[in-house]
Amino acid sequence: MKTRRSGSRRAAPRARPRIVSDELMCSRSDEIKDAVARRAYDIFEQRGRVDGHHDEDWRQAESELVFPLAVTVADEGECLTVAAAVSGFDAIDLEVCVEPRRVTIAGRRRPDVAGAEHRTRLFRAVELPEDVVTSDVIAAVEDGVVEVTLRKVAASEAKPPG
Repeated sequence: MKTRRSGSRRAAPRARPRIVSDELMCSRSDEIKDAVARRAYDIFEQRGRVDGHHDEDWRQAESELVFPLAVTVADEGECLTVAAAVSGFDAIDLEVCVEPRRVTIAGRRRPDVAGAEHRTRLFRAVELPEDVVTSDVIAAVEDGVVEVTLRKVAASEAKPPG
């Protein structure tokens, strides 16, 4: 998207989340799993250590800690655009990792945000329908939506199978 001008006023530039490596994103995934596991264990203990509710405890812990992230993928011809509503998270809170066939969006809300004691994290990996150029990524947050634009690997650039 281009910045539009209104008279002599210029629209503020869109905020940009941090683009990170797959190693760092894997670490973020592990952090979230650990936090959910600790909370699920707390729920198990509060239940009086009654066995047989592992899945229920895990789902409850996850719903308390992890922000649900609905994602859309749009084919724009030469590009794919991945968009997700991240209301309550600022660009500084977010990280994006791009692999040839996957985009992962992670975030952790700062503790000073009101209501941040619940659903302080988000994490979503999205499989892409085509390979993308991992070094050509445009990510921005505007009006509570993170949008990641990725250029597709051209047919001539694609590696032959085998």
